[in-house]
Amino acid sequence: MNKKKILSRKVNIMHISYLKTVIMYCVNELQGQRTIYSILHLLNGKKSSQTIQDAHLFQLTPLFRSFGNLSRGVLEHLAEEIINSSWMTAIEEKHYILTAEGKRELERSLLECPIPSSLNGWLYHSTGELFWERITLLIQVISHLNYNNAKYLPIQRKRDVHEWLKDFLRTSGIARNEVGVMLYRELGQCLEELSEINPAVLTLRLTGYNRIGLTAVQASELLRINQDYYHHQFLGAIHHILESVKENPAEFPLIYKIMSGSGNEVQLTLSAQKTYSLLKQGLDLDEIAKIRRLKKSTIEDHVVEVALNDRSFNISRYVSEERQKLIINAANIADSLQLKQIRQIVPESDYFEIRLVMAKLGERQ
Repeated sequence: MNKKKILSRKVNIMHISYLKTVIMYCVNELQGQRTIYSILHLLNGKKSSQTIQDAHLFQLTPLFRSFGNLSRGVLEHLAEEIINSSWMTAIEEKHYILTAEGKRELERSLLECPIPSSLNGWLYHSTGELFWERITLLIQVISHLNYNNAKYLPIQRKRDVHEWLKDFLRTSGIARNEVGVMLYRELGQCLEELSEINPAVLTLRLTGYNRIGLTAVQASELLRINQDYYHHQFLGAIHHILESVKENPAEFPLIYKIMSGSGNEVQLTLSAQKTYSLLKQGLDLDEIAKIRRLKKSTIEDHVVEVALNDRSFNISRYVSEERQKLIINAANIADSLQLKQIRQIVPESDYFEIRLVMAKLGERQ
C-alpha cells in the first residue's frame, strides 16, 4: 500500500470515529433489545411505527435522522470494527451490547466529543433544513441589496425557497435596510447562549456580499473538527436557535417570522395524519379501517404514532386506567422492554394496548 493510500485510510478512520461513538451510544441505550439495524433506521429517520416508538422508548429522539445518508454497508462495517476492538459483543443474531471495555471507551469518547445537548432530530429534522435554506438565502440577498449589487448567484436554488423570500420581503413589515441589523442581533443573542458549540460552525457557512460561505467539509477542516462531529454540532446549533425562538418568540420576532410555516411540532406521517383526523371525529378503529381500506393493525400503528407525538392524546379510550397501571408495572419488573416479555406478565393485554402504554411511558421518561 503506497503512502497516499495509507494517508487516505487514516483520514477515513478519523472521519468515522465520532459516528462509531454515536453507534455505541445507541447500542448502550438499546441494551440488546433491538437489532443493529434499528440504529440505521433511527439515524436515517425512517418514519415507521417501530422506529418512532423505539426512538421515544429508549430516549433516542435527539438522534432521529441526524445521519440521514448512513448506509447499511457503512453501519455493518463500523459495527464490525467496534466488535474487533472488543468494545461490543453479540448476545444473539444482530443484537449487541457493549463490553465493560466498550463502556469505558464510550465514556471517554463522549467526554472528548459529547453529543450536543441541543440536538433534537425528532422535533426539528425537517424544520431545521428548511430554516437553514431560508435564512442563508435571506442573508445573502439582504447583504447584496445593502451594497446595491444585483449580480450574484443565489446560494439556494429551490423555487419554493425563492418564492418564500419574495413573499417575506413584501409582507414582513420590516424595512429592508433594517432586516440585516435585526437578524445580526437576534442570531448573535441566540448563539451567545450556545456555550458548548462554537458559533463558527454556522457563521463560516454564510454567504454574503464579497463573501462565499464554506462547505461543511471546508468548515470542519478549518475548525479541525471530525466531519461527523461537525455535522452534529451544526445540527445542534440550528436546533438550539429553533428551540430558543419557539420558547420566546417575542424576543426573536424576525427569526420567528422566518420559522413561520416551516413545520409542525407533531411529526406525523401523512397516513397517520389522515387517521388522526378521523379519530378526532370520534370514529372507532374498525370504522376508520373500513373508510381508509386499511388493515386494523395499520390503524393501530397510526394511533401509537399519534400517542408518541401528541402529549395531550388520551389513550384511556383504548386502554383502561387500571390496565395501564398493570402494564407499567409489568414494564418495570420485566428484564427488557420487549413487548413479548411484558405480555407474558400481563397476558390479558394485547400488543396494541402494551404499545400504547409504552408510548406514553417513553414520553414520561
